Amino acid sequence: MLRQSTPDVFNPTALDTDQWAKGFADAGMAGMILTAKHHDGMALWDTNTTTYKIGSGTWAKDRIAAGLSADVVRMAAASAQKYGIKFGIYLSPWDIHRDPAMPKPNLTGTIYDEPQIFGDNTTGDYNDFYALQLTELVTLKYNNGSQIPLFELWLDGASGSETVQTFDWAKFRDIIRGNQLGAMMWGHQGVDARWVGNEDGYTVPTNWHTISRTQDQTHYEGDELQTGVRDGLYWTPAESDARIRDGWFWHANEEPKSVDSLMQMYMECVGRSVNLLLDVPPDTTGQIPEEDLQTLLRFKEQRDAFLKRPLLTPDLNASASSVREGDSQQFGPANVLDGRSETYWAMSDNETTGVLEIRLDGTYNIDAVLLQEHIALGQRIGGYTVDAGVDGAYKTIVNGTSLGYKRIWNLTSSVEANVLRLQILQSNATPLISSVQALGTKK
Repeated sequence: MLRQSTPDVFNPTALDTDQWAKGFADAGMAGMILTAKHHDGMALWDTNTTTYKIGSGTWAKDRIAAGLSADVVRMAAASAQKYGIKFGIYLSPWDIHRDPAMPKPNLTGTIYDEPQIFGDNTTGDYNDFYALQLTELVTLKYNNGSQIPLFELWLDGASGSETVQTFDWAKFRDIIRGNQLGAMMWGHQGVDARWVGNEDGYTVPTNWHTISRTQDQTHYEGDELQTGVRDGLYWTPAESDARIRDGWFWHANEEPKSVDSLMQMYMECVGRSVNLLLDVPPDTTGQIPEEDLQTLLRFKEQRDAFLKRPLLTPDLNASASSVREGDSQQFGPANVLDGRSETYWAMSDNETTGVLEIRLDGTYNIDAVLLQEHIALGQRIGGYTVDAGVDGAYKTIVNGTSLGYKRIWNLTSSVEANVLRLQILQSNATPLISSVQALGTKK
């Protein structure tokens, strides 16, 4: 759509937003983010800001004449609610339709030939225009009149134009905060979540949840975004955008990635404390291709088969080098086994290194380890090991730097153990461990 077709180009033959939401829910996805406007500038909701919207096309007019909704954003939000997943919106800041540097021969002389306001040197204020679109979206309501809650606003910073447009991120943030208090704002570097530095669903082993720049400052490069900045000024964890196929939009000559490829993506993204946003595009019918849905289901089956093998249970014996104030009930090592995110093991306030040991109820073959900091109080740990022991002899199976919200260490081969030992080697404050888990089978 970069060639700026008229809205009649939007003509799905069997649009079904319920099919999207049900497919994602069945595949274990927590939510979906709909592209309400991509770089081309065409709006998928009934906006008052432009004629360049699907509502101006034949498909929408025919649906409205038949008494059906043509507001795809509202339709998708209702479907997400119906199937119990969260709903978010992608609204591209770059707008080719309003960018004077981008040719639009197909629109010349039509009602879509609108003023070119994108750019600091144009007549008109694109920030005001974008703010109006953003306001419309964050105040959308279901058919029953209740407000549609958004869990994330994705404000892509990409641009393929030389036009310079300075965005008023503070204004956009205030609009979001004033209408969707629970929504995250994603941008190249925040304000709430940052780009991970690539579009392939992975990050490097060391990943900090903070950075030290805002959207208004010089952008970090991809490598800097992957690593983050330890003890940075702003809490801005990474989110990775990746694709189930090779391209971002549906193409008939492409096939979905293999389940093994998606599982590797999961381990190198979610397993390294980074949220995964997987692009799953509808085809020209307006539905997710069946082969893509089946791939997502098999992906879930493989995740479940891997993750649903916990070996550590609350009844196991856990000991530690120290416990804050000697209060084992509130800060004891057994808290890492109780499955509750609000509890944690903490050593004495003046200690930043220490040892936690968990004795298993037999000898097991362990092939993965999961670790979590009590992230509500920050990311503190910068060095740790996990050792597997059998009858007093230990072997280091994990050697990590950053920990953070959750780390999943998939071992290259299984290791025998009847005891696990977590050693905190470096932390910038008293380390707080929320969870320790191991996966595998009993010998």
